[in-house]
Amino acid sequence: MARMPAQRPGKSFQSYQTPPAFLRAVRHLLDITDFDVDLAASADNMVTTRFYDEAYDSLKREGDWATGGWNYCNPPFSKLGPWVHKAATERLLGARVAMLVPASVGSLWWFDWVHKVASVRFLHPRLSFVGTGAPFPKDLALLLYSPALPAGYEAWRWLQ
Repeated sequence: MARMPAQRPGKSFQSYQTPPAFLRAVRHLLDITDFDVDLAASADNMVTTRFYDEAYDSLKREGDWATGGWNYCNPPFSKLGPWVHKAATERLLGARVAMLVPASVGSLWWFDWVHKVASVRFLHPRLSFVGTGAPFPKDLALLLYSPALPAGYEAWRWLQ
């Protein structure tokens, strides 16, 4: 029986910048002019002027995600469980979060904190992160956590 290749979590680059065209499509989808806060960013990859970096550690802040508007999050893909858990929890406090993640529908974090919790948009076509030149090799999803949106799934042709 063939053996699966070993996974190497956390060994790949984790700070890809979200493409501007995708961000425009998300803002259009949400009918907003801008995001309130970028929840997992640095000065090099932020998508709005107000952002939380590693030093601030937005995962440890309770209630900071409930800003009144929509927040954006492109978390490190190597440790997604804490991010989707936090988004689901903050949603109960009124937070609205648009989160870009791999469409890892078989993972435990997906089952616990995405399925029947978030409004999910499976992306078509695939994204090419800023500076990469090629599409990301895995399918991605936009998770929308909001008290006002029902949980569910749909395919979204974000690039028109």
